[in-house]
Amino acid sequence: MRVRFWGVRGSVPWATADSIGHGCNTPCIEVRDDATGALLVLDAGSGIVGLGHSLGRAARAVPILFTHYHWDHTQGLPFFAPFYAPGWAPSIWAPVLEGVSREWVETIFESPYFPVPFEQLPNRPTVTLVGPEPVEIGGFRLSVLPLTHPGGAFAYRIHGRNGDVVYATDHEFGDLAADRRLLEFARDAAAIISDAHFTPEELAHHKGWGHASWLQVSEFAVQASVGRLWLFHHKPGRSDVELAGIEEQASQVFRAVTASREGVSFEL
Repeated sequence: MRVRFWGVRGSVPWATADSIGHGCNTPCIEVRDDATGALLVLDAGSGIVGLGHSLGRAARAVPILFTHYHWDHTQGLPFFAPFYAPGWAPSIWAPVLEGVSREWVETIFESPYFPVPFEQLPNRPTVTLVGPEPVEIGGFRLSVLPLTHPGGAFAYRIHGRNGDVVYATDHEFGDLAADRRLLEFARDAAAIISDAHFTPEELAHHKGWGHASWLQVSEFAVQASVGRLWLFHHKPGRSDVELAGIEEQASQVFRAVTASREGVSFEL
């Protein structure tokens, strides 16, 4: 399994000279199995635009799986090149959260939000609803777990031959039962990509926002015995210098930790 980050920033894209090193785009992750050709796209923040252009002309099926529907995880979707280039077969996999339906997903493309209606897309994607049960998408087998986030969100555990990757962005710790479920869900994973939006000091002023601190997820990685922790969903305005400092502090709690960067990939 090979994982590449196309967008790692939370809430809104943030492009300044001080933050460009880690990237300015919002969440999008590419997962591949080069042995089987399997491909899966996780979330469709602004990072999906670059991913779409990187795919070139080798048309194929490309599934997009959302964790939830906040703007930072959907805002790049209408600009995804395979919706418009000949031969591609994109699909959208939509978690069943509050009020979500296939028709609701289609409104992302509707006026006044976007000029090309869903039904007029050259490669109109299928839309499949996803519940909290195990599912197979794009050649990958996934387990699914609801997270603690306003409006809901799903975590995914992607099962691979050489270990599993857990994608658990947008989770707020504090519900003991939910936190225990996430702990068992992530236990012994080869890698976890986890929301580390806040510092511990900031977290005290953002209760109910649905995000975690770098300290919480570092302690969680220890408890879950994961192989590597990727800090994700960086706060807008967080500079590269600040993120380097956070990575250093986190490494004092859990040694195998990295602050995720656009363009960086890892393999299992």
